[in-house]
Amino acid sequence: MSDRSEQSLSPSPGDDWSPDSGQRALCIAHGGDMGEPSGGTERVSALAQGLAERGHDVTLVVPEPSGALPERLAAVNVEPVAVRLSNPLIRAARVAAAARRVARDRDAILQIEHSTLAGVGTFRGCQDYVLDMHDLAYSRFDHVDTRLAPAFKRGVRRLERRAVERAAHVIVVSDVMRDAMRAWGVPDERLTVVPNGYFPTTIPEATESTVPGRVAFLGTLHPKVDIETLVAVARLPAVSELVVIGDGAQHRRLQRLGEGVDGLRLTGRLPDHEAFALLARSQVLINPQVVSAIQRSSSPVKLFYYAALGKPMVVTPGPSIVEHLVERRAAMTAYSKGSFAKRVRLALEDDELSARLAERARDAAMEFEWSRRADAVGTLYSRRSGGEPDR
Repeated sequence: MSDRSEQSLSPSPGDDWSPDSGQRALCIAHGGDMGEPSGGTERVSALAQGLAERGHDVTLVVPEPSGALPERLAAVNVEPVAVRLSNPLIRAARVAAAARRVARDRDAILQIEHSTLAGVGTFRGCQDYVLDMHDLAYSRFDHVDTRLAPAFKRGVRRLERRAVERAAHVIVVSDVMRDAMRAWGVPDERLTVVPNGYFPTTIPEATESTVPGRVAFLGTLHPKVDIETLVAVARLPAVSELVVIGDGAQHRRLQRLGEGVDGLRLTGRLPDHEAFALLARSQVLINPQVVSAIQRSSSPVKLFYYAALGKPMVVTPGPSIVEHLVERRAAMTAYSKGSFAKRVRLALEDDELSARLAERARDAAMEFEWSRRADAVGTLYSRRSGGEPDR
């Protein structure tokens, strides 16, 4: 590929952003629960922390969290919004309105996380913001089994396009998502690719031996996760146990399909130190997915950690990070349930192959640290367009 997301970490050449003094007041709006660990929470907190460390005055506007905030946000001003209502549209509207007010009062550039929050925010006066687009939300309805799914998909797609059209600049997490934005008419000078990453401090030292035959999966059991393939892997004779770390919409379904499979171990969500300790002692790490638009455009945080752990990986193709790892010969891919299970067995039984995959993954991970992602967004904010954003 000539266009690599791992290299596209600064505004496109030829754009109209010119250098200024560098440090800016920034207001970041996020509609998720910062007290609940997730890939989205990690991205928001990592970029907020990184921008604050680079001298920017960062305020994070979020709903009141259900638990403790990540410690990395200690240098960030956090403005919690009281939104105890269950209606997601009203919650989003209140967060967006509060963020717009904070940005105006502090003369700050407004950055909005997720296109759905930004879309709702446009009805509360938000415009000319920087949109950090984590995913293509409309494509989630490809995984929803209801007759209303097509109508919801069309509605969310229109909301996302409205968010994109009213943004001064759009940050996307992958080459695939950038191409989708181009198809929506967004010019390259308004696009920056900043994939997800990982924190090196989270990776445990290799002090204990690998558990023979242990395979592990980390992440939310979102509908895009291929549950049938997880069970097929757990049934392999070469697998002593498949450890599934995480919770989500498909947890009960996985329990039901895996009933009677002795090697299947569901831990639920775990603290980072426990989760990564389990991964570090695993022989192979996996990420089976149902191929879709949301899956192809994603930047799975788990894969950056898999690589940093230096473990053989078997993953479903589609995301830009997977293509990058395959180009580096640092991962194996498979589409079907049968071929996925065969490649897991191969990784377990071929020690030389596994050692090569692990070494290449570890080498590739040097490019993936969150500090590099914060540098990329910092570069974006060290430039400005011809006029100040309308806050």
